[in-house]
Amino acid sequence: MKGHVCKNIDVFPLDKFHQLGEGKGSKVLIVGESPAPNGWIISGKACYRSDGKILPTGKRLNELLLPFDISVEISGFTELSKCFVSKRSELESCSKKCWPIFLNQIDGKNYKLIIILGVQTTKIFSKLINMELVVGEIVDVNLKNKNYKVLPIFHPSPINTKGHPKNIALFKKHYQNIRGIMK
Repeated sequence: MKGHVCKNIDVFPLDKFHQLGEGKGSKVLIVGESPAPNGWIISGKACYRSDGKILPTGKRLNELLLPFDISVEISGFTELSKCFVSKRSELESCSKKCWPIFLNQIDGKNYKLIIILGVQTTKIFSKLINMELVVGEIVDVNLKNKNYKVLPIFHPSPINTKGHPKNIALFKKHYQNIRGIMK
């Protein structure tokens, strides 16, 4: 994918980098940073490689979602920035420009819980909604006149070795609350 989507958001298809959830998974939207070059830029599917194998990040997410009878495969999934961001310094700017796409993607959907992946994505999301989010804490957020529960978590990438045990603990801590949201 060449160029930046954020320079031409008016013609960006809302179904690109937006996987709709199915069944119980339609109540959850997972939000990553930007599309991975070894993931759905090529595969067309969140957390999957072009050869059809799930990425390690997807495996870790599935471990967290299993107690709620959902998975990455049936949950909603999108990226905050729709651009492939090769320079981390571009992430915030691209995300801000792509924000209208994100808002249009969630409009009219059944999402009740938005899971934000990673500290950096949480910081940017916080700026975009003008509200300080804390990793590991569920908060109420109103977007386009609809209320959502938002749960920022540590990025589930295996590169973040300390994040996975912390995510397991925070999902256990919020188990009953998340179950209630999923009803």
